[in-house]
Amino acid sequence: MKSQHKHLLLEQIIYAFIWILILGTPFVNFLLNEKTFHPNELWKEVSGVWLIMCPFFLLFLIHNYLLIPRLLLKKYYMGYIVSLVFTIGFLFVVLPEGFKVFSPNPDIQEHNISLKKSTPQIRSYCDYPPPLTHKRSEMHPAPLIRPPFLLIHIIVAILLVGFNLTIRLFLKSLHDEEILKELEHQHLESELQYLKYQLNPHFFMNTLNNIHALVDIDGEKAKQTILELSKLMRYVLYEANKSRISLEREIQFLENYIALMRLRYTEQLTIKTNFPVIVPDIQIPPLLFITLLENAFKHGVSYQESSYIEVSITRTDEGIAFACHNSKHTCTAHEHHGIGIENIKKRLHLLYGNNYTFTLTEDASSYHVLLIIPPLS
Repeated sequence: MKSQHKHLLLEQIIYAFIWILILGTPFVNFLLNEKTFHPNELWKEVSGVWLIMCPFFLLFLIHNYLLIPRLLLKKYYMGYIVSLVFTIGFLFVVLPEGFKVFSPNPDIQEHNISLKKSTPQIRSYCDYPPPLTHKRSEMHPAPLIRPPFLLIHIIVAILLVGFNLTIRLFLKSLHDEEILKELEHQHLESELQYLKYQLNPHFFMNTLNNIHALVDIDGEKAKQTILELSKLMRYVLYEANKSRISLEREIQFLENYIALMRLRYTEQLTIKTNFPVIVPDIQIPPLLFITLLENAFKHGVSYQESSYIEVSITRTDEGIAFACHNSKHTCTAHEHHGIGIENIKKRLHLLYGNNYTFTLTEDASSYHVLLIIPPLS
């Protein structure tokens, strides 16, 4: 709405400025002229020019405030063309016949008419002086060929309509482009929220499965796990709804999740973390790294074999680099990764376009994930 008012105000300012220049042209001519004019003469000349410009001004008002919004923008093209032709014909053909506003010099015509009316008598042929011996071509040179006066005004009227259309459609295109960007932004926000709502139940489902497995194994660990889960829930409920979060809070969330996982798995799992001691003050999207870390625990850990997970977050020239390296076992080699990876790919595309790096590589015994994102501005 603000954008619409801004473009409307800009359009009216442009039109007002142009018409002030046009209507002020006679005054500029008198200022540049070295002769001195009586105020009455000045007003007669200015009013004469304004009288000539009156049909053009009326054409502009009708075209800009009636024909364009009511016909052209509503795609009534035939009605627009017919109405425009009728308007130009009425203003430049019918109206001049009634009011004589298109006379090149109306004062001279009125003066000639008054002279004819005030002539006292008709002189006889002998009263006239003898004809001059000069040739007619010398006395009255051939006049220059000029287009009809009405045709000139119609051409100017068509140019005025074209100029009006150019400004109006250009500003409309700017307005439509801003509306499109706003709609795309709203769609982006809606899709991101949808992906977050998909992620949160997915995350809690996996965590509750971990607690369920601990209840029969170690009751005390299960209680401690519930406490750790409450910390994670607090972050997800109060921080994850934000569009961005500090890197420090995201790292703290990952540490709490790793602490929760340590309670579930046995000593056969080795977990190594490499997080920065002094975390840079950088904003990133929330819950972006947890999906990759979840997959490492879900698909890279075995109760029968030794397993390892190595997680690191570093600052690089391109932004923030998240790397996760974990073991690969035969029982998990062919498992589907679920909605987590697809969600993160969609979020990355919506947030960064192509301005990120995301690679998933594997060999016979390990998986390696690398994600590099630029900081949010």
